[in-house]
Amino acid sequence: MKQKLLANIFTNGVILQRDVPIKIWGTAHPNAEVSIKFDQDTHPATANLNGDWQITLPALPSTETLHKLMVSSKGITQEVTDILMGDIWICSGQSNMELPMLRTRRMFEEYIKTTHNQHIRQYHVPMCYNFHEKQTEIPESSWVSAIPDQIENFSATAFFFANKLYEDQKIPIGIILSALGGTPVESWMSRDALANYPEALAQADECMQADFMENITKTELQIHNEWQQNLQKYDRGLTEKWYQEDFPDTAWKEINLNTSWDEVTDLKASGSVWLRKKVEISPEQANQSADIILGCIIDADEVYINGEQLGGIEYQYPPRDYPAPNLKPGINTIAIRVIAVHGIGGFVFGKAHKLLFTDKTEIPLTEGWKYKRSLSCPPLTGMTFFQNTPTGNYNGMIAPLHKFPIKGVIWYQGESNAASPEGYSEKFSTMITDWRKNWQQGDFLFIFAQLANWSPKGPLIHWENLRDEQTKTLHLPNTRMVVTNDIGEYNDLHPLNKKAVGERLAGEALSLAYGAEIVSTSPTLTSIKRTGNQFSIEFETFGSKLELKQGNIVYGFSIWIGKTEVPVEGSIVDTKVIIQSTFADQVTAISYAWIDDPADANLYNLEGLPVVPFKKSLE
Repeated sequence: MKQKLLANIFTNGVILQRDVPIKIWGTAHPNAEVSIKFDQDTHPATANLNGDWQITLPALPSTETLHKLMVSSKGITQEVTDILMGDIWICSGQSNMELPMLRTRRMFEEYIKTTHNQHIRQYHVPMCYNFHEKQTEIPESSWVSAIPDQIENFSATAFFFANKLYEDQKIPIGIILSALGGTPVESWMSRDALANYPEALAQADECMQADFMENITKTELQIHNEWQQNLQKYDRGLTEKWYQEDFPDTAWKEINLNTSWDEVTDLKASGSVWLRKKVEISPEQANQSADIILGCIIDADEVYINGEQLGGIEYQYPPRDYPAPNLKPGINTIAIRVIAVHGIGGFVFGKAHKLLFTDKTEIPLTEGWKYKRSLSCPPLTGMTFFQNTPTGNYNGMIAPLHKFPIKGVIWYQGESNAASPEGYSEKFSTMITDWRKNWQQGDFLFIFAQLANWSPKGPLIHWENLRDEQTKTLHLPNTRMVVTNDIGEYNDLHPLNKKAVGERLAGEALSLAYGAEIVSTSPTLTSIKRTGNQFSIEFETFGSKLELKQGNIVYGFSIWIGKTEVPVEGSIVDTKVIIQSTFADQVTAISYAWIDDPADANLYNLEGLPVVPFKKSLE
């Protein structure tokens, strides 16, 4: 294997932070002399006993110039070309930061097809967790540009953030995407940051024990494989080929895809259920390309048309959107195998179900399905995801980046802490402070997204409590939060409008990091005063004004009398909202948008930014 002299972050196309000393490092033979040539200037370095070397070069501004780096030692040479000077942003968190442009293609098709910007580049850090120590190297990846054959793999949030910055500043923007779906904040914290959380450190310590992770993984894989093997072996739908066009289904029961399976007796089990539907296709439609869109399915699926499998996904969150190349004029048969792994399965309510053709015509698919259960079995227990364990992701995916100068951080995380929100602000604040300490760049800008609106079927999830914890984190200097509870989707944990999220994050960066004279911060509660039966609720609007998104009455406010919540309406007067109640003297708290999905809340500023949700005690 060819020896690499440079750290993995230094590959062709790398963007380096402008206007600060340039750090370059890598490994060579112990005590070896290393020659570093940056453009026309050559600089010497010497590796230490471990083979590590580092050099710091003078700062450079951002220009159109492409730079070149060449490193040599003991007959080995490594060259890096197409280097730009610009601004580097760490983009971290969980799945809503990780979610790629590919998933948003139905909403942002033109960006994917037409963006051709070599000045926006991304380095996606592969998953790498470690519980023993901070790593000095991130896994190998590459810098890619925002061009049609590469942009699908960009973080959608990070791309729209970078695109907005580039439109305004016209400087190269480098994105380092270091995010993992399902991860709690503790997994992104160092041992030092978790010093006051012994339970979290105990989890990390367990993973340091010899064979601990290997034994758990081996046992769980065996259980998982046996479950899947039984499913495949005993599923009548597979052995009897229920996906074939001519399979007789007249005796099957009827259902539509918006039916909740927990309300249907023979669907209340894990295992496999098959659905079939006949669809008539015109000759004109059959001559076009088409896609079948089925929303999100719990948990896994296989989709067939006319006996041919089109695709399948093994977990519930990605939208099912498959090419349908084998449609024919006349009657076509669609078959879906739904595999409920962990409990009751089904289709997520309210999603689109359709055949979509190139000419944008559609055939709706929600109604008129027949179904039959082919197998029931006990639910499969979940796998252990060690990337969710405290310290692991920090050690493997953040610590190795501390040498790399950056402009700031954007962060989208919190869903995995929402079930136990108490103390999240303290942990999150500690994490930010610890990252800043270890980057040794002072209080660099840290901008984060507050959780979006979401209201899955079932009991309330009470995301308002986690949102409140996120708001408390703003006591730290140089932090900003963007409100997103109006741009989510009530039936999707992964809302697709990442353009709005990215651009709101970019607005805060433009204002704070680049000096743009814009209003980028949501209106924030400052005080509540009572006079008789009337409450005057004052907001900091940062030079803007309050306005209503729709209508002429303010909705989204509630008064609280103990634990009793009473929704109330209000009106805008300058930077205040006025509400009245005959129970004013009994009110113990006032809240705004204090619910998982505050669909009625309509209070914004002139720039279209929603008011920060709150619940303020008056006692």
